[in-house]
Amino acid sequence: MSEALVIGNGALAAFYLMFLIPLLLFQRWQLGLSKSLIFSVTRMTLQLAVVGLYLQTLFDFANIFLNTIWLLVMILVASWTVCRQAGAKPKSLLLPVLSGQAIALVCVLPVMIIGVIQAEPWWQAQYLIPVAGMLLGNALSANVLALDRFHASLKQRHDEFQFYLSLGSPHPSKPFMKEAFTAALRPPLAAMSTLGIVSLPGMMTGQILGGTTPLLAVKYQLVIMVAIFLTVTLSVATTLTLASHRAFDQYGRLKM
Repeated sequence: MSEALVIGNGALAAFYLMFLIPLLLFQRWQLGLSKSLIFSVTRMTLQLAVVGLYLQTLFDFANIFLNTIWLLVMILVASWTVCRQAGAKPKSLLLPVLSGQAIALVCVLPVMIIGVIQAEPWWQAQYLIPVAGMLLGNALSANVLALDRFHASLKQRHDEFQFYLSLGSPHPSKPFMKEAFTAALRPPLAAMSTLGIVSLPGMMTGQILGGTTPLLAVKYQLVIMVAIFLTVTLSVATTLTLASHRAFDQYGRLKM
């Protein structure tokens, strides 16, 4: 297989001109999304440029402490984002979400990098940071969906919760947790069932474009998908379990 083809700065800048198409459509349809698109594209470009420069610095230094600090920052930002996207107060849910993300990564990431990929050294930023980013990104979406469903169900069916509570149920919030857990797992289950037929994943495509053989790219993608599902499952289970203890006061009333 050949090496990855280099994308020139001029070619990339010219490709950005393709954004004129959606801008013209937004204008014609009067959607009012032009400013949002320009803002999003500008922010995306600047963020990825900064991250790219920072990751290059991590690669060059190859320092375990720098890599660990960046990983902790990723976990903290992901957890804070989950709280904000779920419409919850970070003060009450940051610790449960943070615990869920951290426990999932501690359980899955070392096994994947040390046992399966066998990177040397295991803390090499080339593997640790991108893989952790993929796992956290998927866990973030799943946790937002789970918490949103959990809180919405409790508010809409609070009488049902009070009924379980009056019967002396040791876990009156369990039916709502099960519903939220199921909702969070449906997207990754659907993604796995249609992978390779309906969609060709970005990581696999990127590796093939980078010169990796298709069969090796498939192996990496399979490992990633298994790791993503395990991370999502562990993080959501932990977050919901801890969040359920903070959702009520001592009298069983909702604090949200």
